[in-house]
Amino acid sequence: MNGYNKIDYAVNIVEAYRHAKGLSGEEVAKLFGDAGVFKFLEDFGDTLHCQSDETTIAEIDDFIKAQTPRHDTFRTDARRT
Repeated sequence: MNGYNKIDYAVNIVEAYRHAKGLSGEEVAKLFGDAGVFKFLEDFGDTLHCQSDETTIAEIDDFIKAQTPRHDTFRTDARRT
């Protein structure tokens, strides 16, 4: 990414996703690892980092759905109470 640190970006997105979904960092890391989201962020981070976190989270949800059609952890309404 031009002038943008990929690791800092990935950490920011993990934190944003964790807060949006009510998940732990460990849960997000496992979900992202299992679904290939870290590679997705590496491959498309140059474009994704120009979007809001909310838009990127929606993109990640779509990506995960395409990878694991029956997985519902990523749903916007799947927050823990």
